[in-house]
Amino acid sequence: AGSSSTPTGTVEFAKTKFVLHLGLAFGAFHRYIYKPFRAGVFGKPLSHKAALVKGALATAFIIHELKIAYTDAQSSPILSKLVSPITALKNKIDAMTAQFKAGHYDPSQIKSAQSDVASISSMSAGAGAVVKDLPVPAF
Repeated sequence: AGSSSTPTGTVEFAKTKFVLHLGLAFGAFHRYIYKPFRAGVFGKPLSHKAALVKGALATAFIIHELKIAYTDAQSSPILSKLVSPITALKNKIDAMTAQFKAGHYDPSQIKSAQSDVASISSMSAGAGAVVKDLPVPAF
């Protein structure tokens, strides 16, 4: 799929689904990646392995939700401008997956992804689709 900003296909209730799936992705990102990172959990010898495993599991969930939100955004003239930022965030989360699985993390990558989340949230709200972090399953 290209990163064209032209709406393609139709998805029933695209805006509603977009808000739901992006909310789940952002909720998982904050719960399993950003908050543990800010709390220093990834750097603590006794808890970092479990946190990295949870982070890796969360990335798979986040990527799945971003793919659905991407499809929803593509089908909406109002949300189509978010296709490219969602793609950029998905690529960053993809890179995190490999690092977490290898037992590492990159603080600058996590901060950059958080910046993307904030930017997408702001752009989405500007398009009339307010995204809020949603509770996600425990990993």
